Amino acid sequence: MTHLCTRSYYSLLDGTMSVPELVSLAKENGMKALALTERHVLYSALEFQLECDKQGIKAIFGLEITIEDEDEHYDSLVLAKNKRAYEGLISFSKTLLDKKVLHLSDLLKFQEDLIFIVYSEKGPFEKMMLHNDFEIIRNQFLDFKKQFNHLYLGVSHQESEFFKKNNQKLLEIADDLHVPALALSKVYYKDKDDAPILRILHAIKNGTYYDDKTLVSAPNRHFYTKNELLAMYRNDLIENIEKVVDLCNLDLKDLTTNLPVYQNPHKVDSKIYLEELSRFGLQRRLNHKVSQKYWDRLKYELEIITSMNFSDYFLIVYDVIRFAKQEGIYVGPGRGSSAGSLVSYSLGITEVDPLEYGLFFERFLNPSRKEMPDIDIDFPDDKRDRVIQYMREHYGDEHVAHIVTYGTMKARQAFRDVARVFQIPIRNVDRISKLIPTSSLEESYQQSEKFRQALNQNSQYKDVFNYAKKIQGLPRHTSLHAAGIVLSERELKEFIPYFNSSEVGSVIQYDMTDLESIGLIKIDFLGLRNLSIIDNVRRDIKDLDINKIPLDDKKALDLLSRGETLGLFQLESDGMTNLLKQMKPRRFMDLVDALALYRPGPMENIPLYLKNRENPDQVEYLHEDLKQITETSYGILIYQEQIMQVAQIMAGFSLAKADIMRKAMSQKDSSQLSKLKEEFVSGTVGRGYSLELANEIFALILRFADYGFNKSHSVAYARIAYQMAYLKAHYPLLFYRYLLNSVKGSVTRTNLYLNECRRRNLKIVHPSMNRSDDSYNLFNDELILPLTLIKGISANISNVIKEERKTEGDFIGYYDAISRLSLKKLGRHHFIALIHGGAFDEFKDSRQAMKNSLEEALTYASLITIVKDEQ
Repeated sequence: MTHLCTRSYYSLLDGTMSVPELVSLAKENGMKALALTERHVLYSALEFQLECDKQGIKAIFGLEITIEDEDEHYDSLVLAKNKRAYEGLISFSKTLLDKKVLHLSDLLKFQEDLIFIVYSEKGPFEKMMLHNDFEIIRNQFLDFKKQFNHLYLGVSHQESEFFKKNNQKLLEIADDLHVPALALSKVYYKDKDDAPILRILHAIKNGTYYDDKTLVSAPNRHFYTKNELLAMYRNDLIENIEKVVDLCNLDLKDLTTNLPVYQNPHKVDSKIYLEELSRFGLQRRLNHKVSQKYWDRLKYELEIITSMNFSDYFLIVYDVIRFAKQEGIYVGPGRGSSAGSLVSYSLGITEVDPLEYGLFFERFLNPSRKEMPDIDIDFPDDKRDRVIQYMREHYGDEHVAHIVTYGTMKARQAFRDVARVFQIPIRNVDRISKLIPTSSLEESYQQSEKFRQALNQNSQYKDVFNYAKKIQGLPRHTSLHAAGIVLSERELKEFIPYFNSSEVGSVIQYDMTDLESIGLIKIDFLGLRNLSIIDNVRRDIKDLDINKIPLDDKKALDLLSRGETLGLFQLESDGMTNLLKQMKPRRFMDLVDALALYRPGPMENIPLYLKNRENPDQVEYLHEDLKQITETSYGILIYQEQIMQVAQIMAGFSLAKADIMRKAMSQKDSSQLSKLKEEFVSGTVGRGYSLELANEIFALILRFADYGFNKSHSVAYARIAYQMAYLKAHYPLLFYRYLLNSVKGSVTRTNLYLNECRRRNLKIVHPSMNRSDDSYNLFNDELILPLTLIKGISANISNVIKEERKTEGDFIGYYDAISRLSLKKLGRHHFIALIHGGAFDEFKDSRQAMKNSLEEALTYASLITIVKDEQ
């Protein structure tokens, strides 16, 4: 016995329970199986499969659907018997997300593999029952029976006399026609008292109020126990549930895919092509002066990559980056642990030499963990879409997809939504919601006296608070993952639910968490505003290879030492600026250290770091062997790679095992840590160190594991920060031009950056009718401000002025501009804005014109318009 019609909170604003909560309820009630049947969507399906596996429950997959039949809409339920049926669910969900309804013909394509359950209420018969048209109902049953091999009548227990009476008549017709019926309690929330929560969600979804009579009531949609089900339904209705459970045998982990095989031009095995490409790339990187140390590292990495069958992954990423570079698109130097890979560096995927900075491949790809690689790539934010478009064109729309994410209801939003539903005056809602200090309503209540007092003023406010607590954290809407893209060898429609977005194409319905379980690898394509700035500046400078600038440039380091960090990636905060002013960077690695140190936790080590840096001879080390590991960071464990190095050198761990220890420490995995501590201490003592020292060092690295930063990431991002500092120091006008263009929507940022330009005595020209458009530009070593800085002048108006100049040449004076633009192209208020904004100040006649009345000028413009109309 089980429930065959349940929703989780992934039926957005149509259910209240999480997937683990639903499965746990089934387990606690002794149910051996459970069906999850979201309304129109399959967002939760993969999570449901894995959670059922975890708790030992059989997972059954279905969908609540809406069918359109001759202008009538009704709901029904479909369950998937097998893989073929799941393809049907994928197709149905895609159509429902797009069109909101299905036609019976959509179902008939998969009818042999589907179980079709017609509802007794809200189903195809409800209108007929209202008119007592039972003969028509009988004929409808016969039509369904002819079309569907696995047809059932789903009977929901009802308190109303109407449905009690009519359900009995439906059962009599079904029995007569040999259509099996089954108990179909619809489960949308946990407890009986949770019905108001679902009503609140429906009111939020529909933009209406709690007492709106048009809202459909949904009482008795809670999770019934086995005993409650037995008491409510006939035995045969219960027995038919078990027959359906036996029919459904689908495991989503069987619906897997792989990455496409990279089609290389030489038609050789991907493993061979990757090896040859990497060797060639390494020679090119090092100007054909490759030491044995590099060859050995490359061989080691390639052996791991090929043994784990990731050759195609590296080649696909290489192909995407090669395309970007061929298109002249700047690619970031690296992100995350991938900068620790020499293969990535050889292929041009990253710009960081891992051996030069002591970076470990195992931090990126650990052969002992059998995890998928994770290469994140940064592109200019205005070029990212072009790169993704290449993937769609090259591999096919049906093989490339974005990933869905879910926007959840935060504390303030939950409170405001519930308050609106109960029609609390908006001024009161604004006042109270501003008093919520944390992301948790319960925490806010405990911590804020003002918030408690505001709630206690009115019992209705307290009710709103209690309801808001129950919906806080529930998914409210879907969105797109900021960077994630998946690529599949199989067509998406064969194994994974998705929907089409008019903006980005296909979007898979599963979130990123469990994709690896079905063979999907996420590749993150991130768009960075800062890379757009670098990209634009370097395009304007001839013969500048931004990846080959000297990393010890005095002007760049002096700029950082002075704290001129406005506009610099990762360096703009006051705290980071103060750190750099105290540190006064002398080398690139100082910047790398600063990025790793200036974070919650490691920040408390900054004073000691600065002290040791000024007095390196006075640094005290627990052991001389720790000195070789931490000397470059002045005796402080800053990086995760240093923790791995300690385990390698002092305990004899392999780097793969050291990374497992590092990860267990950061995750506080106590079960694994106790075993690893024993092995660490034993290994350290076995290498000649004292037991006391072994325990002391383990305690030291355990304390620093929380703070340790990924050095690969810090080096890569320090390169971006340094590149921006270099451009700001050597090409300030170009730098500020593109920096200001990147923040045109922010008045605060614009003012900050313009004020710094003035402090640096850069020449700034006010908006000009002959030089300005809707962007910041340079002319004769002057920064020309855009016309859009003038209040009331939009980009469209700016472009009208620009097009007039392009067609007729520069304006020669105030009246010439008035005449040519006229009131047909610019409205009266636009002229007023331009005059007061100083856009006409460049003209010789402007001073005299401004002495004349504005009315006279605008009347003149009107006359020109009239004359032109008459002609």
